[in-house]
Amino acid sequence: MPAGCIARLERQLDQQRANLTHIDGALGLFEPDRDPGDIKPKRTYARRTRYFAKGELSRLVLEALRDARGKPLSTDDMAGQIIAAKGFDAADRVLRAAIRDRALTSLRAIRKRGAVEQIGLGRGMRWKLANV
Repeated sequence: MPAGCIARLERQLDQQRANLTHIDGALGLFEPDRDPGDIKPKRTYARRTRYFAKGELSRLVLEALRDARGKPLSTDDMAGQIIAAKGFDAADRVLRAAIRDRALTSLRAIRKRGAVEQIGLGRGMRWKLANV
């Protein structure tokens, strides 16, 4: 990395540290006894990919489970169906792994709402619609 680039990044880091000091000072005006280090960081959310519109992946996951008619599916099976539904390249292993991971994240959120059930753990884990 060029020396000029490193110097610019160090200046930006110094500015961000100064900004943080000012924020800590402002927080101290409202709660003087509270340590700013005790504040938990804001939760980060999975970034939506350019492959799916808002809510589209959850809809596709649920459609795959409905099409299974009560038969438990693996996340890999669902990823294959989603790839076919979207018309993506079925031979792209990296894309399949990414969709599988996103589908798993989506399934966990849907499970919290009680719409799907998880069967098993690890590689043998399967999913099905609840009450089917």
